[in-house]
Amino acid sequence: MKIHFFTSLITAIVVLLFASCSFTQQRNGVPDYEYYENDLQNLEQARAAWKILGDVSRKAQWPEAMKQYNESIVRIASHLKNVAKSRKLAPIELDKLPFYIEKSPYASSNKNWHYEQILDASHVDSTYVLEESVMVDGIGVHYIGIAPQNTKAVSELLQDTGNVHTLTGIIDFDRTVNGKPVLRAIPRMLHDSIEVGPHKVRQPLSANFSSSIALFWQLSDAAKTKLLGAFLPEKGLDNMGLYMLEPFDSNKIPVLFTHGLMSNPVTFANLTNRLILDPVIRENFQFWYFGYPSGLPWIVPAKMQREALSAIKETYKGCTNSKTMNNLVMVGHSMGGLITRFNTSTKPWLVLKGMYKVPDGTFEKMTFDNANQILSPLVGGNQKAINRIKSTFVFAPPKGVSRIVFMATPHRGSSFADNWIGRLGQSLISLPNRLLDEATNIVMMSRDSILLSPEKLDDEITSIRQLSPSSSLISHMYELRCPAHIPVHSLIGDRGKGDSPKSSDGIVEYHSSHLDWSTSEKIIPYGHSVQDHPDSALEMRRILREHLVKVKGKQALIESEKGAVSPIWMKNPKRPVIIKRP
Repeated sequence: MKIHFFTSLITAIVVLLFASCSFTQQRNGVPDYEYYENDLQNLEQARAAWKILGDVSRKAQWPEAMKQYNESIVRIASHLKNVAKSRKLAPIELDKLPFYIEKSPYASSNKNWHYEQILDASHVDSTYVLEESVMVDGIGVHYIGIAPQNTKAVSELLQDTGNVHTLTGIIDFDRTVNGKPVLRAIPRMLHDSIEVGPHKVRQPLSANFSSSIALFWQLSDAAKTKLLGAFLPEKGLDNMGLYMLEPFDSNKIPVLFTHGLMSNPVTFANLTNRLILDPVIRENFQFWYFGYPSGLPWIVPAKMQREALSAIKETYKGCTNSKTMNNLVMVGHSMGGLITRFNTSTKPWLVLKGMYKVPDGTFEKMTFDNANQILSPLVGGNQKAINRIKSTFVFAPPKGVSRIVFMATPHRGSSFADNWIGRLGQSLISLPNRLLDEATNIVMMSRDSILLSPEKLDDEITSIRQLSPSSSLISHMYELRCPAHIPVHSLIGDRGKGDSPKSSDGIVEYHSSHLDWSTSEKIIPYGHSVQDHPDSALEMRRILREHLVKVKGKQALIESEKGAVSPIWMKNPKRPVIIKRP
């Protein structure tokens, strides 16, 4: 009877305490978190699974524990989402949750989630421009975070600084705040695994990379630089610049992709989606893209690309002198390959040989010191003309480039530019007025352009015309060389005919894409869009791994491979609900 009495007394006290707490919350105008009791149960289930996942002796139970853990996290996250639909959780409510919400390393301080928005990855259209949906099994649930843009960028040429993050949501029971486990949204491109339990057992983090890539390109303005950028370059000028797939990271080696004619950076979406499958590449490389209106003569965006690379160094100064940042890989497809070759050449001014009749060896002897002396008689001593030529053609290659990949690049031009389709395309291109004078001035430097009628002059300064084998800018492109220490790789399409060296990718013939001095050459059984073929992803994977060993040593490759997780690769995924731009 005494036991029954004391039990009843304790029960009454507990009831009174909870009633008092409830009354206090209502009195202060703070509503109860309606899922509190449910989430306590979910947390206990997740905690039990976490304990199993941190015990190597219970490895046989890991698959079921991982399933139980993930289901618990899904329920907790759905509860938060349901509440957010009806009201904004006040800071005092967040403090009363049975778990603590951690602030992201890329946080926006005025948001509950510390992101502009967090999306369920399964609700994003991963079929946008992607042929496969790439996921990785592990603990946690798939989310996408929309982070604020970097407002410190010093140039408009830095168009997108990596604000779409692949996130993995977990409840971390080894990291507590005020005795509560921590709800974390882990940027998956920064972490492949997490240590669980007192013995720090490494468990893989699940991820859905494809949804983030698809959403990145859906939200990006880069898509505007495709057909409009080709035929109405004025429409794409505001979107010209550099795009980052993830936040800038001075510990990762940058890979800069540059697209070709009638294209945009999205053309590399499938390639990068496949490359991200490899944990070695995820851990050690970051992807950048240069987008531009491809109707412009390619020497114009080439200049803008050099300025964009300078803007990165200025924006992230103090972080760009690391070993990784000084081993940039440049990848150019088609006309983007010409831009890449031109910008990485030790003597880019050699293309001027196609524009001026000068004694043999004149431009070979030109240096930064004697450029004025050599150029002056060619333009009648006009200093403005000299400065214009120097700003376009006389420059040093960007510092830090240490590997180059050419994809279907017309080093000797393309006959496509001279056939009826190319001529039709030339006639459809309308150059913007603000660049028309500059482009005209550049072409008027050509030895033959003075004979052109105004109509022919308009054709001469388009990007398609500048791809012709007879173009003044192409005729000596084959002479340009990058520094001797830089490895160069070529990927060339043959449409699956296996007839190289007499092959063509449908736009560029083999003899134009081939380089006698390249480090490696890979024939891809595909047309001009070689970057879309899975064999190109495998070859790029090989090249990047080779580059990693050169930059960081073989041990870096071995250490990265230890965290490898078998991916789930779904071809042609079912189209899910499309979430509009936040």
